Amino acid sequence: MPLPSLSPAEVRRAAFPRKRGSAKGYDPAQVDAFLLKIADALAGRTRMDPEVVRRVVFHEMPGGYDQRTVDDFLTRMEWQLRAGSVPPTALRTGADLLAVKLPRSSNGYDPREVDAFLARAALSLDGQGRMTSSEVRHTRFSTTSGLRRGYQTRAVDALLDELEQEFRSRGR
Repeated sequence: MPLPSLSPAEVRRAAFPRKRGSAKGYDPAQVDAFLLKIADALAGRTRMDPEVVRRVVFHEMPGGYDQRTVDDFLTRMEWQLRAGSVPPTALRTGADLLAVKLPRSSNGYDPREVDAFLARAALSLDGQGRMTSSEVRHTRFSTTSGLRRGYQTRAVDALLDELEQEFRSRGR
């Protein structure tokens, strides 16, 4: 029986154990970059042939990601891309969206911009706006640095993936 499909946001949040000491594992930067491409494909932003997932090769380095865990995850992603399945989201209402707590970071997206965008998106989820999946996909935020903390970029990007998927499922 196949495993449940993962959302683009879940793929972005994937974490793998690392090898200890001088034991070699996959280069984390390469794996993480490849997972972002898979998440984009699952969100419908790009196309990815499942064979690309099957044939990907990563460099190995001391302290890298455990190869077996990564390989098992990629097998799951290959199956999901072949099946073309993406599960429904949990963002059914504006309240669901606004209940998401985004972590802060010293270098992140400007909270005022993100909050204003999410407020508009929440209205659209509740039928009081016309936001589309394309608008979500093309949204960009300013970043913060120094004393002013922002929202963690990875967490916001994952939320945007989920929001885009929800609007797409509604035909918008």
